Amino acid sequence: MRRAIEGLKINCSALACLGILSGAFLGFLPGEGAQAQQIGQVRKLQRATFQSFSSGGEPLEPVGGVHLAPGLERRPGTGGQVYNPGEPSLNMALCRWEPKKMPLKIWISPGLQLPEKPFSELQKVRPDEVFEMLRQPGAPFENCGLTQAREWTEDVNYQVAAGIEQWREFEKEGLFSFGFTDDPRQAHIMVFFVDSFKDSTSPGGIMVGGNTCAQLYPYDVAQRVNIAQKPVVIEMSTLVNRSPEKMIAASCHEFGHALGIKAHSPYRDDIMHENRVVDYLSPADKATIRALYKSKPAYVM
Repeated sequence: MRRAIEGLKINCSALACLGILSGAFLGFLPGEGAQAQQIGQVRKLQRATFQSFSSGGEPLEPVGGVHLAPGLERRPGTGGQVYNPGEPSLNMALCRWEPKKMPLKIWISPGLQLPEKPFSELQKVRPDEVFEMLRQPGAPFENCGLTQAREWTEDVNYQVAAGIEQWREFEKEGLFSFGFTDDPRQAHIMVFFVDSFKDSTSPGGIMVGGNTCAQLYPYDVAQRVNIAQKPVVIEMSTLVNRSPEKMIAASCHEFGHALGIKAHSPYRDDIMHENRVVDYLSPADKATIRALYKSKPAYVM
C-alpha cells in the first residue's frame, strides 16, 4: 500500500495524465487561478446538463465512515456477491444519480470546515446549509466565516482525489462519469473537512472518519418537477484519517455513499463496510455498484 501511496502522491505527472491535476481538486476558489496554474492545468469539463430542482425529498439517517463494529465473514466462493445498497431509512429503497446529471462534478475544498453541529443533526442540515451558502453574493464561502481544519494540507486533497479515483473504472462501462472542478457553484458533490465529529452517537463515536449527506427525491417526481439541485456534502476527518492510507480508503468509502451505496456492506472485506479492513474496492463493491446503476431507482439525487 505504501508503494501505491508514493505512486499516487500521486506523482503529479500521473495525475496530469488523468486530467485531474490542479486547483480542480486542490480546492482553489475562483480567483486563485494563477496559483492553480503553477500546480498544473485545470481540466475543462463539459457542463453537466442537470435540471434546476426545488426543495423536497426525504431526510436520510446519517451515514458515517470509520466505526468500531464487527463484520461478517463470507462463505468461500461468494466474494463477488452483491450486497443491498439501499437506503435503510427508506426501507432499503435504491437511490443513484441519473444519466442526465453526468458528468458529476466534484469540488474538494481547501480544507474548509463547515459550522460545527451535533453529529445527529448533520443529515438534516448540511445540504440546505451549503446550498444557502452558495446562493450568497460574492465569491463562494467568502463571507461565511469558515475556518480551515487542523492537520489539513494540500497533500490531503491529493489523497481524497486518489480515493475517489478508485471508482473511475466504471466510466469505461458507461455506468457514470465524473471529474473535478474548481468552481463550487458547478459541483454536484462537495468535500469539506473537520477535525473530528463531535457528539457522535454512532458506533465508534469520535472514530467516525467521514460523513456523507444527500437530499433525495422520488424518481417519479424528479421526472415531472424542476427541483433545485442541492450538493451532496462529504465531510472528512483530518484527525481520524491522519495517514495517507486512511484518508484514501475513507474517501473511497464516502464517495461510494455519494454515488448511491447508502447502506454499509455487512462484510468487513468490502470498502463499504463501516469498519473496513481493506483499502480498495472489493469484487462485491464492484458488483454492487454495477447492479445499482443497472437498476431503476426509487430515489435520485
